[in-house]
Amino acid sequence: MEAFVHDAVLDMQHARNDLLAALAGVGGGDWGRYVPYGERTLHDLLAHLATADHAWALAAQGLLKGEAEQQPPLTPAEAAATRAGAVKHARKMPPAELIAEMERRRRLLLSLYDLLEPRHLALALRSFGEHHNSVRERIWLGYHDRMHAADVRRALALTWQPQRLRFLPEVQGAADSLKPDAALCVIYSVDPVQWGRPSPLAGWSFHDLLAHIATGDWVLQGHLRHVIGHGHVAPWPDIDAGNAARIAERRHATEGGLAEEYLSTRHETLQLIARLKPAHLELTFAIRVSPFEIALAGLLAGFSLHDERHVEQLRPAMKHVRAQGGA
Repeated sequence: MEAFVHDAVLDMQHARNDLLAALAGVGGGDWGRYVPYGERTLHDLLAHLATADHAWALAAQGLLKGEAEQQPPLTPAEAAATRAGAVKHARKMPPAELIAEMERRRRLLLSLYDLLEPRHLALALRSFGEHHNSVRERIWLGYHDRMHAADVRRALALTWQPQRLRFLPEVQGAADSLKPDAALCVIYSVDPVQWGRPSPLAGWSFHDLLAHIATGDWVLQGHLRHVIGHGHVAPWPDIDAGNAARIAERRHATEGGLAEEYLSTRHETLQLIARLKPAHLELTFAIRVSPFEIALAGLLAGFSLHDERHVEQLRPAMKHVRAQGGA
C-alpha cells in the first residue's frame, strides 16, 4: 500500500509542477481571460484550484475517523455545493494569495495521505457518486492539475467569450450527458506508457481509441447540419471507413492535441444541438442494423451512450490500474 500511495503522490507532484509552470505564464492582465470553452476566467479557475483539495481533505478526514464505513460525509450534491461556496469566497482573493492557498491545502492533503492504511483503499467515497468512487482510484489526483494546466494554456492561446447555449427541454438531458468533464478526467489519468498498447477494442490501441473519442462526433454533426440546413434526414455515411480514416490521419498526433480536438469538437456538437427547433425533433432516423426508426432526441441519447462506452474502454489504461497491477 505504501508504494501505491507513494506512486500517487509522485504523480501529483509532477502534475503540480506542470500546473505551476502554466500559471507562471499568466501575466497580470491575463487573469480576466476566459477559459475556452466555458464561462469562467483564469482568476475563477485559480480560485477553483486553490480550494480543490478541500473536499478531498474532508473525505480523507472522514476515512481516518471511520465515518465512511457508516455513512457518507457528503452527497455528490453537497460536495458540489461545498466546492461552489469555497470558490465564491476565493474569487475575492488576489492571484498570489490563491496560489499560496493552493499549495497550503495540498500540503494538508498530503499529510492526510500519510495516515491512510490498506483498509482505506477499498472504501467508497459517496461524495464522488455511485461509480468509480473507491479511494484506490480517487487518491490519484494528478489528472486534475494536468487537466487545468491545459485549460490555462488554452486560455492564453485563444481569445474566447462565453456562449450561453440554450437547449430544447426534450434534448437538455442528452446535451448535459455530452459535457466533456467525465471523459477528460479519464484522458488525463491515462498512464503514458499505455497509449501505444492494445485497447479493449480489437485492432485499436489506446491512442487509436482516444483519436476516435476526439473525432467520433463527425457522424452526429453531419446529421445535425443536414437537418438544420435542409429540414430532412440525410443518408448514413460509411461510418467504419470514416472512423478508420480519421484515426489514420491522427496516428502521430499527441495525446494532448487529441484532448484539445475533443474539446473543440464537442463544443461544436453542443452548438449544433442548441440550434435545433421543435420541428426537427419530429424527424426519424433509420437504425442501420435494424428495421426500426428512432426520433432525433433518441439519436442524441444513443450517442451519449456511445460516448460513455468508449470512455469506459479507456479506463483500463488509467494510472491507478497499472499501479495496482491491474494492467
